[in-house]
Amino acid sequence: MVLSVDIGNSNICIGGLAGAGHREIAFTTRMVTRPRCTVDEYAAEMKFLLHRLAVEPTACEGVIVCSVVPRLTGVLAAACKRLTGKEALIVSCELDTGLTFQVDEPAKVGRDRLADAAAAAAHYPLPCMTVDLGTATTYNVISANREFLGGFIVPGVQTSLRAISAGTAQLPPIAPEPPEHLIGANTVAALNNGAMFGTAAQLDGLADRVEAELGQPLTVVVTGGLAPYITPCCKRKVIYDADLLFKGLALIWEKNHL
Repeated sequence: MVLSVDIGNSNICIGGLAGAGHREIAFTTRMVTRPRCTVDEYAAEMKFLLHRLAVEPTACEGVIVCSVVPRLTGVLAAACKRLTGKEALIVSCELDTGLTFQVDEPAKVGRDRLADAAAAAAHYPLPCMTVDLGTATTYNVISANREFLGGFIVPGVQTSLRAISAGTAQLPPIAPEPPEHLIGANTVAALNNGAMFGTAAQLDGLADRVEAELGQPLTVVVTGGLAPYITPCCKRKVIYDADLLFKGLALIWEKNHL
């Protein structure tokens, strides 16, 4: 099994990649992202979480780390080495992802976007657009020739809701939930439904425009914690894949580990 670590702005997701081609997600767990934590602190927390899952870190054959928080990349890689004894493979555009790049600065593309795009190119009909609903909502467009064309980045659902609550006197903080109706009949429902249906409408609209520009039918794959709430609000057909990023990490590991 390969230990995979996805360092996001809000959470650090940890998964076990097992089976043929390491495509089986044996387990997932997560920690809160705390930029000031030390190697010792993260190693202790990871050891506790893995122990609860009956996972022996020293039995892992390798480690792969995907990070959008540069100051934590080395910290988590060192914590993983302390637990497993293995050097981590760090995701970057310099690795073999199965993609070519048609963007201005490939080195500045978020590592999570690389993993999502690599998985989409390997597992879904192309051209494809991936949508990852995280702290930021990231859209990636992959051409029929496996070219990473770029995409879009917008504030995430919860990020937007926190911002509107913090910036207004009468709009309360809310936790997103599946909407029961389209039109919100009270303030909380109006905020929630605006976020859910607004994100779905944005997704539909961007997909339609990308499809028109490419001149080919577009596959849309959605991932992230809020995806199950938002995909039912979409008008066009979209595919929900909770493990898209881990599938990308498995593919990158297979192509690059020594």
